[in-house]
Amino acid sequence: MRTIPSRPWAVASAFAATAWAFFLLPPQQAVWSGAGSPFWLAALDDSPVYEGLRAWLVAAGASDFYLVFGAAASLSFLLIWFATGPAFARFGWSGRVLGWIILAGAPITVLSYANHPVGAPLHWLWGAEGVTLLAIGVWALVVAILAPRDGSVPVWERLLLVVTLPVIVGSTVLLTYWPHGSLVGLGLMAVAFAAWGRRTDERG
Repeated sequence: MRTIPSRPWAVASAFAATAWAFFLLPPQQAVWSGAGSPFWLAALDDSPVYEGLRAWLVAAGASDFYLVFGAAASLSFLLIWFATGPAFARFGWSGRVLGWIILAGAPITVLSYANHPVGAPLHWLWGAEGVTLLAIGVWALVVAILAPRDGSVPVWERLLLVVTLPVIVGSTVLLTYWPHGSLVGLGLMAVAFAAWGRRTDERG
């Protein structure tokens, strides 16, 4: 049985998911775009913390930065799932399915980046986390439509679910990379659900 986190822990997890995705964004965009990286991300990537991190990774034998910084985004999926579970459960079976899709984003992201080389056995999975993000956005709309209309689900929660896909797409475009940029937007939505959403373990 899944452990229900307290509201403070849920909020902290959602913030951590957002911060982690943003932290990974500069070095991931740098390895993906090179000189074509947006200037503000390139400026962040030039900071000593990333230079030191890359040096440490090379010393540890993990020189495939695209794999490391890409697969590490899976932690944000896990944290968002942990943070939103108590709120999404109030939406019934469809809300629980939404949680499962978010959770699935974690292993899918790892498998995607682990198989990015052309000769990898599961190379066809490369980029699959993008499909997962699309599924999250589409299914969130289904959840909003199917959610109980007996007053147990606040209107603002239903409306926030409706705009999940636009938020994912918008944050991807704004931050110029997915899934990291997408997870920043999704993480901020998780903060709202974790902080103010009704929960299965609370009355009202």
